[in-house]
Amino acid sequence: MAQEVGIGADALEFAKAIAKAEKELKLEEYVRIVFYRRTESGESIEIFRYEIPKHFIDRWGWVIQWRRAKLICKYPRGRVYDTFSTYYLQDGKDWGFTADLKQLVALKGKITLQERNVAKYLASKQGELFFDKENDAMLQKVLAKVERAKQNVAEAEQRLADKVEQYKRELL
Repeated sequence: MAQEVGIGADALEFAKAIAKAEKELKLEEYVRIVFYRRTESGESIEIFRYEIPKHFIDRWGWVIQWRRAKLICKYPRGRVYDTFSTYYLQDGKDWGFTADLKQLVALKGKITLQERNVAKYLASKQGELFFDKENDAMLQKVLAKVERAKQNVAEAEQRLADKVEQYKRELL
């Protein structure tokens, strides 16, 4: 009997692939949490800000909830609200290339996921008598896409490295 796959299995596999790509690129994802209060004229005023590594959210989420409650008590008519945003730090510095880094991480994650799917497919076809890896059109199509994607990732990494070098030169 075939093993059934759970509903979130694909999302979990993709999350693992993203984590692997982040580790390869030496990236750390940070969360910026900003608390605002809205004035009677409709203006938003920043009243507090956290910038912490994403993995701290699970452990220290209660502090964020506490801060929200404290600010609501402090500004009862101020309609306190918060925003969460994420960004990457590479080597402990924010280079301002978060969008490029997120795109690169997603590409590397998708490649890892496709490689795993190809490996599963090949493992399932291992015992078949008439299976020919070189003549399987779908497999060759997927392998060609993976190779093109790897070339695109290499080009994207080079473009990002060039941007970082240009940014460093502008700073000096």
